[in-house]
Amino acid sequence: MNASSLIKLLSNETNLEILSVLRSGSFNPRELARILGRDETDVSRRLRAMERAGLVEGRWVRIRGKNVKVYSLKVDGIEIRFEPGEVLISTSKGDRYEVPLLESRHPLVDIFVGREKEIDLITSSEKSVIVIYGIAGIGKTALAAKLFSDAFWYQMSEGDSLDYFAWQVGLFLNSLGYDALLEYLRAGGREERDIFELLLDGVEKSSAKIVIDDLHKCRDERILHLLAFLSEKLDKGKLVVTSREKPNLGLNALYIRLSGLSLKEAYSLIKAKGINVSSEEFAEIYQVTFGHPLALTLFSEAYDVGKEFKRESFFDFILSEVYEKLRENERLLLQIMSLFDEPLEYDEIRALYDKRNVFSVLHSLLNKGLIERRGNLYFVHDLIRGFLSEVREVDEAKLYSKYIGFLLEKNNARDFLKAFKYAVKLKDDEIIKRLVELRLRKFKRIIQDFPDAYLNVLSTIKDNPYVKEELANIYFQKGFFEKALRLWLEIKDELEGIHKADVLSSLVDVYTELNKLDESKKYLKELEKMKESMNDAEVDFWYFVELTKLNFYLGKPEEALKSAFNELKVVRKLGAFPEFESLVLLHMGDIHVELERYRESLKYYSQALELARAYSLSFMEHLTLFELSKAYYLLGDYKKAVEHAAGAGDYFLRVRNYRRAVDALAYRCFSYIALGELERAQNDAREMIRIAQSTGYPLGWAGYIALAAVENLRGGNFKEYLNIGREKLKEYPRLYGAVLKELERVFEVSKILPQEG
Repeated sequence: MNASSLIKLLSNETNLEILSVLRSGSFNPRELARILGRDETDVSRRLRAMERAGLVEGRWVRIRGKNVKVYSLKVDGIEIRFEPGEVLISTSKGDRYEVPLLESRHPLVDIFVGREKEIDLITSSEKSVIVIYGIAGIGKTALAAKLFSDAFWYQMSEGDSLDYFAWQVGLFLNSLGYDALLEYLRAGGREERDIFELLLDGVEKSSAKIVIDDLHKCRDERILHLLAFLSEKLDKGKLVVTSREKPNLGLNALYIRLSGLSLKEAYSLIKAKGINVSSEEFAEIYQVTFGHPLALTLFSEAYDVGKEFKRESFFDFILSEVYEKLRENERLLLQIMSLFDEPLEYDEIRALYDKRNVFSVLHSLLNKGLIERRGNLYFVHDLIRGFLSEVREVDEAKLYSKYIGFLLEKNNARDFLKAFKYAVKLKDDEIIKRLVELRLRKFKRIIQDFPDAYLNVLSTIKDNPYVKEELANIYFQKGFFEKALRLWLEIKDELEGIHKADVLSSLVDVYTELNKLDESKKYLKELEKMKESMNDAEVDFWYFVELTKLNFYLGKPEEALKSAFNELKVVRKLGAFPEFESLVLLHMGDIHVELERYRESLKYYSQALELARAYSLSFMEHLTLFELSKAYYLLGDYKKAVEHAAGAGDYFLRVRNYRRAVDALAYRCFSYIALGELERAQNDAREMIRIAQSTGYPLGWAGYIALAAVENLRGGNFKEYLNIGREKLKEYPRLYGAVLKELERVFEVSKILPQEG
């Protein structure tokens, strides 16, 4: 590939995001699209282009007669050298490979004057947290951008949640070589404490710099708690916050309150804008503006020699003067952009403006200081938006509808959430209904990946049955079963079609979880009637999932297996959801284990593992490794049990899923006992106990039972360990019995149990 083509590839932000993620491993395009929040088709196209350029390499994996492509990074570095008459490009396999994370939108600062005092304070401070606060338009963002041009830039908005923020920072840290936070989130981790600690660990280990702009817009208290936590702990990393209000981030932060520019600085700004005024005239202007940078910028646009300025409502007066001077096309574009709370990409602006001269108009408004740019994003300052809301004449409903359609064409979760926000603004029940159906059919993972961001959007509208349907789905996902149940029962008779089917399948699920199986049966019959009348593969899948689960709970494993085969058939018909297919295969393996058909279970677990690896589903891959370790343990193949449990346990410890980590450690520990590797068994048992002490997960206390067995085999004193284990597990008699039953396969449990009578 020639130099210009390669440079073009590398200058694209999305391509660099893809390369950044591939730095941590091999990925299928679908999982890459999920991680980056982008359209899968677009990601696949970019991967093919980078494969042709030699930046990545793909390999084909055969799954059920279907070819699946997995990509990995081919180079660790690229060097571009400019020689006389030619440009030379070489690649390397060095140890270091860094690309910037491009969700970060760094502001461009064309003209910067003054602030020497503040710059000296910040650059000489040893504080790891810098807070820059002051009124709107005073220059907070410009100062942060001037000093921290190499930082990850996060623009806060009102709808942002901790889960969304954590994903973005996780991607950034991954680009610096720290993948633990991103892996934790990919594995479904949502614990606030874990996110705090992993984010801190990543920032410290990478010495990262993070700027959070407009913190005053934050409505998620957990983000504020995170920043306070970082303020106490940060040492090597750097956190910079801008806000209109002074946030309380503790004593370890440096707080800088920005006021207006000095007389000299303000005059320098006016001169830089190309305005020549007398010292007397400028003194009057300074008295009115108090050196406010945005006010001075607007004054520069409105200035006419000899024109007098009103002192009262100065901003409104100046904005009116500036607005009157704009061409009609400039006014139109400014009005359109002022409708939107968040910055817009150029393609979005072009679609909304829908005229051929969009670039020249946008450039003109940029030069006038009426819009600002961050990376490839453009926005109208809040002060100017407030003025424009009074003079706006554009059709808001039409533009919002157009924007929603444009966002949905991008085919990713992030833009779906934006689209839903504007549907709520429109208060259009039909659009909301359509979006909920789209979420049910296509964006299934939003409730797992961004539950709080979605909740923030939904919570702004009341008395809409489709919104209540989604609220209930989120509550159920979070474990608030009773709260979800109340909402589903309230709306079930108001809905029809796929929405009613969703509620009915959810009612079966929640009643099964609550062990109210008669209620589950009742709603399953209703769902079955809908399945037969709708001829919808999605509804068919929901029905068979709930039928399998209910039969399993009812102690009918053979019936559960029959419906699981139907699940598998339907999910393959649906296509595009390998995660669900691998989960169905896991369940089929579990049912075979219940039926004590251990060798048969291996077949389904192995298929699930193959599928998970082909589609880069890390969590499913390691969950399957655990299930395989259990099956091999039950078959008496303890070496393979250890091998598979090791992979699962190490992963779950890394992503802080301690419950599943203990499950894997237990089977590995018992397998070591069977193999006579008592030192390793002892280490695993102690790790189980350590996890139980920090998390309270009861299976971890079984580590004491394992230690008793180890000591007995060594001829040591095992009674103390046994007594502690029995005491810890006395509130869990069924679990205690299950532990002894599994241990009995490799150790004569009667040797350590007290003799009856």
